[in-house]
Amino acid sequence: MGDAKMPRKIAPGIHMVGGPDLTDPRDCLCYLVAGASARVLVDCGAGPSAPALLELAMAAGGDPPTHLLITHAHIDHAGGAAEIRRRTGCRIVLHQAEAEVMATGDDTRSAADWYGLSLEPAPPDQALEGDGAIDLGQGQELAILHTPGHTPGSLVAWCLAGGQKVLFGQDVHGPFAPAFGSDIAAWRGSIARMMELEADILAEGHYGVFRPAGEVRSFLREQLAINSA
Repeated sequence: MGDAKMPRKIAPGIHMVGGPDLTDPRDCLCYLVAGASARVLVDCGAGPSAPALLELAMAAGGDPPTHLLITHAHIDHAGGAAEIRRRTGCRIVLHQAEAEVMATGDDTRSAADWYGLSLEPAPPDQALEGDGAIDLGQGQELAILHTPGHTPGSLVAWCLAGGQKVLFGQDVHGPFAPAFGSDIAAWRGSIARMMELEADILAEGHYGVFRPAGEVRSFLREQLAINSA
C-alpha cells in the first residue's frame, strides 16, 4: 500500500482505517480502537471494501479485530459486517433496535437501496438494550452510549487515549427520514448527552475528525442549530 492507503493515527491506539478516500467512496469513516486485550472496529463500510478495510485494521492493530461495533445498521456503516466476522471471528455488537435490520438484510431500513447494494444479513453476537462497554484490557474500556435520533438504535462510543477523551459519534449530523425511524426530539437529547462528555476529539462518520474540545463543541452546536425547529 502507498502512503495514501495507510491507517491514519488519531490518538494513541486509535486509527482511521476506512473511508471514501481510504477504502471505497461508499464507505463511512471507520475507526479501530486497539487496547491491550481487545481491538474494536467502529463500523465497517458498505461491504465491497471489507478486505481492504481489514488490511488497514491489521496494519493499525497488529492482529484482527476482536469486536465490531455497529453504530447503526445503515449499509455504509454495516455492509461489511458479515464478511468481516467470517474472516476474523469477531463479535458484532449493536443496539437491539438495529438487530432486526442486520438480521434480515432489510434494504430499505439499511438504506442499501440508496447505494445500489444489498445488505448481507449479519445477526449480532451482542445486542444492547441501552448503554454498554467493551473491555479493552489493563483497566481501559470503550464506553457505549445509546443515542437515538438518526435511527432508533444509534450508538456512540468513547474512550480515553493519551490523556484525551475520544468520542466516536458517527452520524451526529443526521440525516433524518421517516424510513430510518428518525426522531429529531430524541436526537436533540442525544446531542446534549454527547456535549456533556466534553470530548477532546470527535471522530465523526462523514465529516472527519474534530479537535480540540472547542472545535468538538462548535460542531455539535452547529448541528443543533441546523436541525432546530
